[in-house]
Amino acid sequence: MRRRALVLLVLAAASGCGVSDGATLQPRAERTPDLSDVDLGLGFAGVVVPGDVVPGAANEGTATVSIVVATAGGGRLTWAPGRDGGTAIRTPAYAPDGPVPAAALVVWPDPSVPDPLDPGTGDFEVSVDFRADPATAGRPGDDGDNLVQRGRFGEPAQLKIQVDHGLPSCRLAGTLGEALVKADGPVEPDRWYRLTCLRSGPSVRLRLEDLDAAGAPREWVVDSDPGAITFAHIPLSIGAKVTAGGRIATDSVDQFHGTIDRVLVDVR
Repeated sequence: MRRRALVLLVLAAASGCGVSDGATLQPRAERTPDLSDVDLGLGFAGVVVPGDVVPGAANEGTATVSIVVATAGGGRLTWAPGRDGGTAIRTPAYAPDGPVPAAALVVWPDPSVPDPLDPGTGDFEVSVDFRADPATAGRPGDDGDNLVQRGRFGEPAQLKIQVDHGLPSCRLAGTLGEALVKADGPVEPDRWYRLTCLRSGPSVRLRLEDLDAAGAPREWVVDSDPGAITFAHIPLSIGAKVTAGGRIATDSVDQFHGTIDRVLVDVR
């Protein structure tokens, strides 16, 4: 039986605080998983204040990783209310003029051990809960809304889930080429969704669940095998695109505008 490695990100508060005043957000016991058997697990270990700057995160799982915040153009990540009363992160709002404010969580695997976030040829799942801002009219400078990304277009390997101009999609790239699956319509702003991308054998499935309404998730499937997806310890980013060096990719930021809550990467 193959080992099933679970990588669960639920965005943990690290030490440090911002400057905002106001009500605190309490950690929720039901949200914090048993992290003893996961490679990467970020649970809410403390109380935070809405509007305070997110200084970073600390892994409560078994993998040795560093999790930092990358910013550019005056952007920042701040703590915000989550979907069901806990804590989430708020990304920079869209700015039509001036430098693009950008910010992302950047996850660095320990380069001295095998990369726990490398799916290789195995099945895996990536999932994120999000609430997108309403679109700004035209949005000429908004070049995508990345939720979770590793690798860039044109590189040998990529894993990306996004809501580019409101349209959910997942792109995988590996040794056999590209697999791209898209939803057939955009999500609504100011509404909580769970977007999941799953690779199972030679197919890729995109699943969208409306968390603010009852009903079954919607799914889209493509029969396309991208082959082995191997990253060799480059960073994984949440909320915007980063370079292989972990800096915001200012040539094409792909900043998501809104709130991100639960993020899960399950390498099987």
